Amino acid sequence: MAAYSNIFSRLFHASRYSIQGLLYALKNEQAFQYEFCVLMIICVALLIMNISVLWSLIFLGCWLCVMILELINSAVEKCFDLIDKNFRPEIKAGKDMLSAAVFLAVCFNIFLWVIYIVII
Repeated sequence: MAAYSNIFSRLFHASRYSIQGLLYALKNEQAFQYEFCVLMIICVALLIMNISVLWSLIFLGCWLCVMILELINSAVEKCFDLIDKNFRPEIKAGKDMLSAAVFLAVCFNIFLWVIYIVII
């Protein structure tokens, strides 16, 4: 029984840290704030358009991937800033690649919506 309480304690603390990370991003990361607003717009659009549950999950899951990448982008950029505040080409390249990952995910989401609207 003690093992289960330890598992639940760890789960509780891990969840609390995750929620703190989300709240920090919502309060301090402008790109994440925009992406959260888009998530709310997507939720409303899915309700208004009466899209099937499967497609709704696809749209939400794909946009959540954008937000996940943005969290990773922001976290790694903070680490880069700790390494060196001065311009370094390697750090710039790393930041640019992180930004490119988010950009590609956003492009995929746009493509997905266009395909849905045009074909379905």
